[in-house]
Amino acid sequence: MEKKTADRLRELLLREWSLGLRLTTIPQAMQRLGLNDDLRLRWRVAKGLEALWREALTRPERRRAIAQALGRPFDESQLEGFRQQVGTWNLASIFLTENEKLMARYILMHKESESPPSPANLAGALGVPEPEIHMGLRSLARLGFIVLSGPSRLGRYTLAHDYEKFLKGLGFFFHTVTLDVREQFGVP
Repeated sequence: MEKKTADRLRELLLREWSLGLRLTTIPQAMQRLGLNDDLRLRWRVAKGLEALWREALTRPERRRAIAQALGRPFDESQLEGFRQQVGTWNLASIFLTENEKLMARYILMHKESESPPSPANLAGALGVPEPEIHMGLRSLARLGFIVLSGPSRLGRYTLAHDYEKFLKGLGFFFHTVTLDVREQFGVP
């Protein structure tokens, strides 16, 4: 069942991304399909899509197949632009929810503090329920932005030694469009 769900998510995302200006995230796609948030499923889909991106960059026949699947002619002259665009993407841009991106930005704003913001501080500052904060900490840890130093429900964590890699490209930025029909997607 999870494989079918992952396939549906991947199919929706690839279709959305082929439209050019839609940077729909995995959480947005899950919501559109009526799925409950599932960190494991989000991660599985994100890692699969990342592998697809990397493979598309290194194998011309794969780029050709992707172009054909999207109903576009294959044009090798567009490769450098594609390479540059994909180089700015990281899993944070498609894996995290908007609240998780806000959490990461808030944590960064307070990185010079004696200790990182507690879950209660994050919840109060961002107006996000504390259970969602704990899920967000698990997401940020899975991504490699923070390192949990105990159960996530205790909220003990530190920034990962290489957290700065998330400050390049799209990182923790987002701009969401909501249509009248309540459909949401990200835009550049």
